[in-house]
Amino acid sequence: RTVSGSRGMTRAMTDGAGSANSTRLSELLENHFDQKRNHRRGALPWAFFPDRLSHDFDEADEKHGRFVVCCVCHPGGLQKSAASSLSGGKQTGVFRYHWRTGQRSITDHVSKKHADALEALTKARDEHVRKHGENGASANRDDGVGGKRGAGELSDEIDDNARFFPLVKDGPADGLGTDSDETPAAKQAKTGRGGARTGAGRPRQECPDVIDMRSDTVTKPTPAMRRAMAEAEVGDDVFGDDPTVIKLEEEMAKTFGKQAALFVPSGTMGNLIAVGVHCEVRGSEFICGSLSHIHIYEQGGLATLMGAHPRPLTNRADGTLDVKEIAAAIRPDDQHFPVTKVLCLEQTHNKCGGRVLPLDYVDKCGEFAAEHGIALHLDGARIWNAAAALGVTPARAVEAADSVSVCLSKALGAPVGSVIVGTREFIAKCRRLRKACGGTMRQAGTLAAAALTAHGEIGPVIHVDHSRMSDLAAGLSKIQGLKVQRPVQSNIAFVSLDERIDVKWMVAEMRKRDVVLIPWVGNSLRLVTHHEINQPAVAKVLRCFEELCAQVLGPAGAA
Repeated sequence: RTVSGSRGMTRAMTDGAGSANSTRLSELLENHFDQKRNHRRGALPWAFFPDRLSHDFDEADEKHGRFVVCCVCHPGGLQKSAASSLSGGKQTGVFRYHWRTGQRSITDHVSKKHADALEALTKARDEHVRKHGENGASANRDDGVGGKRGAGELSDEIDDNARFFPLVKDGPADGLGTDSDETPAAKQAKTGRGGARTGAGRPRQECPDVIDMRSDTVTKPTPAMRRAMAEAEVGDDVFGDDPTVIKLEEEMAKTFGKQAALFVPSGTMGNLIAVGVHCEVRGSEFICGSLSHIHIYEQGGLATLMGAHPRPLTNRADGTLDVKEIAAAIRPDDQHFPVTKVLCLEQTHNKCGGRVLPLDYVDKCGEFAAEHGIALHLDGARIWNAAAALGVTPARAVEAADSVSVCLSKALGAPVGSVIVGTREFIAKCRRLRKACGGTMRQAGTLAAAALTAHGEIGPVIHVDHSRMSDLAAGLSKIQGLKVQRPVQSNIAFVSLDERIDVKWMVAEMRKRDVVLIPWVGNSLRLVTHHEINQPAVAKVLRCFEELCAQVLGPAGAA
């Protein structure tokens, strides 16, 4: 049967495809296992584009291609003519897919438009696989072509009250994915750019037993990461033949728009090697921020091990350096001075409260560095967060940089490692220096496999961490005795405590309540969100802060 949409199109309402105006979590989970069994498509975004809603191309030269239709944007499907007409738009949830063109558009659509659903599906998949194995409980069932195999079993063991609604502008029959929240369904779902929020579009979640907000490095490998590590194909990376490491390096180079990449054990080593290569003549100088991680938290390794001289400049509140001061810091050609070789920026900036350096500022610094014959290196410990906050691809975020150290264990939550990206010539030099630093590893594919899985599993929903922090910061700002450093732009916030509240006491009392925090400068705390911090965790943290502050200061509003 069919129903006319408000833009004059006709939507095919497929019996058995789910309710007409929403998609259940169990349907997405079953779609995932179908795609994996039928097409070996293990990437979760494919669960949003089930076979039952797709249509073959008519064009003879593309006879094997298909129009694929997002089941959240169009829960009831589309007729072929409507799918064809919508396939040219980026916001429609309909794409022309051919094996030659890959799946980038599909992945981007799901990560930006349906981040809440993707996050819920990730957790449901991990839990289901933990119980039933890699192929799901219904792997050997077949109730007919296009049938929903095992959906009943799936809905029995997950919260199938979780429904995901299309983000539509002109009514539920339209099915066009837009950024509008005008319809009742969209108001319930509230997903898309800007982060996840609680509502009918999200499943109920349990609060973690321990809420660890010391850093985004504290996360444990997900079940998917652990499986990937156990099953990784490995070789010997020192000989250059570990296939999983090679795959990770190729994927990271492509992701960041650079020629090559190198897997290293840590971000500190990434910065050490990258800046060390730029300053390969001992006694060369690098410019950095006075509050930068390179300058404060890496034990002066560049000076000690590489013979590189630091030239720290004062960081402004937003994490940037004054370009005029950078210009003045570049050494003249004089035998009395070291030679300036590289400018180092940090993105996002940790000690400035997770501030995101503006893209035009980074671009300007890249142009400035090129004009003055020096390199631009980005300490990209949280470059994934920066790209998400800026609303650009990782490649665009680092376009101006000659080299980047990219952490895999912070935003992505991989257990170990960073990558350096840059030109092939630069990375070849980094590879030699990695050996001298003791950073080469043998069967490193076990670690690379976890990083690859984290990239596909956590990467698309990083902006949810920002949303959690935004909610947390807003709540903390309302509690007597707490002051949040503004603005909060990513997954980090600094919170100053009233002088009557001792920070060590607060940390100890929160620990008794299974909330783990870290003291910061003075009487303050640093809080960091990550993929293990969900909305119930945010609510508990706020409740604990409110109770403890009231214990010291008395109830809010009391005389």
